[in-house]
Amino acid sequence: MSTSQPQTNCYPLEHRAMIFRRVFFMFHHIRSKLKRKAIRTMAESMDIRGVCKPGYPGFLYVEGEDSSIRLYVKEIKRMKWQSVEIRRNVQETIPDDVCKNKSCKKETGRLGGPFTVIEVDTSEEMSKILRAAGLGEFLRKAMTGSHD
Repeated sequence: MSTSQPQTNCYPLEHRAMIFRRVFFMFHHIRSKLKRKAIRTMAESMDIRGVCKPGYPGFLYVEGEDSSIRLYVKEIKRMKWQSVEIRRNVQETIPDDVCKNKSCKKETGRLGGPFTVIEVDTSEEMSKILRAAGLGEFLRKAMTGSHD
């Protein structure tokens, strides 16, 4: 029987910070119900939160632990799209002291709620959600193609 403690995403025993990532995609369109379902179910299985605006054009914002987001991005890009572009990709370090008394995956990030990607009908609705989460500047830079 092993006496080692379970590994967490924050690695508090080793005093390493968690790397958190936010990504904003723009698509020519997101119409396929199968792709929309895959966007959601992959996020749920990888502990990712996000917002998706299907249709023409399509937009997708996701946030989560760096390794999960990197894998998610890879899987999204492997799907066949007419056009997909990462408009913004930002990494943030969550200090280990923030993770000491919290479940890092559940408590970090700007979007609350369960790990999933919610769908909205309009770009305006997506914008309201992201702005309410304190991501207005992130969204502005994603939409204008501006870099830090």
